[in-house]
Amino acid sequence: MSEGLKQRIAGTIVLGLLGLIILPLIIDFADPEKIDRTTKIPPAPAIQPVALDKAQRPSAVDKNTAITPLFDIQKSQPATQDGGPAGLNSNNLPNAWILQVGSFIDAGKSADLQKKLVSSGYKAFGEKVKIAGENHHRVYIGPKLDRRRALAVKAKVDAKFDIDSIVLSYEP
Repeated sequence: MSEGLKQRIAGTIVLGLLGLIILPLIIDFADPEKIDRTTKIPPAPAIQPVALDKAQRPSAVDKNTAITPLFDIQKSQPATQDGGPAGLNSNNLPNAWILQVGSFIDAGKSADLQKKLVSSGYKAFGEKVKIAGENHHRVYIGPKLDRRRALAVKAKVDAKFDIDSIVLSYEP
C-alpha cells in the first residue's frame, strides 16, 4: 500500500472516532418519554369560612336623619350680569352656577331631557320642586365654578336643543 492511502485510511478512522465521541454530546438521544412531568405547584391550602358579625347601629343615632344636599335648589336665584365675585361665599363654599335647562310637570319628559343631555356629554341632574302646591321636575346642568363656563354651556345647549335655559347661582 502506498503511503498516501495509509494516511487517508488513518485520517478516516480518526475522524470517525471523533464523530462517535462528539456526536452524542451535541445531540441528545434521550427518550422523550422520560421527561420529568411532576408539578412544582404546592397543593391548595385548606381555607375555613369565617363568620362575620353584622354591624349594629348605635342606639344614640337617629334612624331618620335628614341628609341635606350640598346645594339647595330652593335657594337658587338667577345670576346677575356680572356674576358676582369668584371665590368663597359666606359658608366658605365656592360660588357656583348651574344651568336650568327645563321645568316639567311630567316626570317622563324631565327624564327624557336628562338622558339626552347626559348622552350629549353634559353632567345633568334632575330635582323635584314644589311650586304653588304643584310638583315640578327640573333639569339642571352643572354646577360650574366659573360663570363664564356656565354661559358657554348655556350657548351650546340653547343652540343644540332649541331652548332658552337660565343660569342660576347656587347658594348652598
